[in-house]
Amino acid sequence: MSVRRPLTAVLGAAALALLAGCADPQTGPSEPVAATPPAHPSSGEEEAVLAAYTGMWEAVADASHEGADESADLEEHAVGAALALMTDALQGARAEGAQVTGEPVLDPSARIEDADRAEVTDCLDDSDWNLGAGASSQGGPRRVDAALIHDGLAWRVSDLRIWETGTC
Repeated sequence: MSVRRPLTAVLGAAALALLAGCADPQTGPSEPVAATPPAHPSSGEEEAVLAAYTGMWEAVADASHEGADESADLEEHAVGAALALMTDALQGARAEGAQVTGEPVLDPSARIEDADRAEVTDCLDDSDWNLGAGASSQGGPRRVDAALIHDGLAWRVSDLRIWETGTC
């Protein structure tokens, strides 16, 4: 019995010493750290997703004003089907040879699905963005659904669906 009391006292003293080592002398013991992640993704991740999405559109708008049929900046923000769709749009605008004016107006919202997948829903208004597609293409508010992936370094738009005018 005499062995247990000193052992208990030593373990108790060691635990107190560890706790004291983690405390700030001016504020007292530190609060315990939660082991579970927050229920909602950080606004920083949502901002990064939105930055990738808006960066893609900015790269396309800039390249369209230059009359370019591709954009290195676009490859920083889009991959796969989204990159192919936007590159095709640039090539089509260049083939028409028309002067591109204006820019699309975006109103996106992001939803993080998990650590490497997110979605953006947008009501893009391309009324003032003339891609030189002629009278057959009328601009206006339209829904855009984008899927994004995190490739380990950054968020990138991987798939894009642009709905008809008047869908939002």
